[in-house]
This record gives sequence, structure tokens and C-alpha cells, in this order.
Amino acid sequence: MCTAYLCGTFSCLVFSLLEERVRLTLWRLAAEFAYMALVDTRIVPPHSLLRRRVSRVVEPEFLSLLALRVGGDNADVALNSVLGVRLGGVPRCELLEGVMPELYKLCMALRSRGDEPLYKALPDVVVPLAVASSAGGFEEGDLLLAAYRAAAFGRGPELERVLRYFSRWYVVARF
Repeated sequence: MCTAYLCGTFSCLVFSLLEERVRLTLWRLAAEFAYMALVDTRIVPPHSLLRRRVSRVVEPEFLSLLALRVGGDNADVALNSVLGVRLGGVPRCELLEGVMPELYKLCMALRSRGDEPLYKALPDVVVPLAVASSAGGFEEGDLLLAAYRAAAFGRGPELERVLRYFSRWYVVARF
């Protein structure tokens, strides 16, 4: 991830730690959806990430990192994303519209629905987050999308696909 415009050991450390936080958040969201699909419930667990505010789960730095990984070829997007990562903000949403529509939707959802609980903004946040993460090179994005579909549509091939990633007992023991 460290390229010519991201020079310095500190920058590389910040980006690698941020990538790990993104992976962990995607993994935890996927685990919660897998649990809900496995138990076949629509009730959100009490200490779930889904009960937290959107801006606390999908931090603005996450969006900046995804924008950098997906649209890093565009100089304006790269500059805004690096500043967003370093300063803890969201890049300009208008720049992301031309790069990837899902990043634009996620950016607008963070701005407009950032103070709501995640379970109220699921369709506006989870699907664009999963698609943008997958396009950004995080395989956890594919897992999140499959787990969300399994939780939304009930048991079936999506649940089988999700359980390949998770040990069933890990998911049950997690909650």
C-alpha cells in the first residue's frame, strides 16, 4: 500500500493499522450476519455492532482508505483520500461519484445517516461497504455481502457459502 506519494515509515504504519481495523470491522459485521442467518432471527443482539451509530462502525477513515485503494489512479481522489486518512475525515463525495458509484453511496450515507444506528441504515451502508471493500482488495467484503444476503433471505446456498468461512461453533460461541 505504501507508494511514492505515501512515503515514510509512519504513513506505512498508519495505513497497515487502518487496513487491519477495516478487516476486523468487516469480519465482525459478517460474523453478526452469519449468526443471525444461522439462528434464523431478525432480532439484533444486544451488544451488536448493528446497534452502534453508523459513523462509529464505518469510520470516515475507512471510506478514505477504500477510496484510495479503488480510485488511487486519480490524483484528486488520492490527495483527498490521503488527507482524509491523516486528518480523520471523509473525502469529497463528488469526487467519488466518478470513481465508483458504491463509494459515492457510502459517502452520502455516512454524511446523511451517520448518527443513526446501523440496523436502521443497513441497505444504504452494508451493500456499498461490501462492494467497495471487495473492489478495494479486501476479501472480507465478499464475506460480508454473502453473510448479509444469508441473513436477509434466510437459509439456503448463501448460508452454506458463509459457513465455509466460519466454523459454526465459532459463530455460535461468539454471541
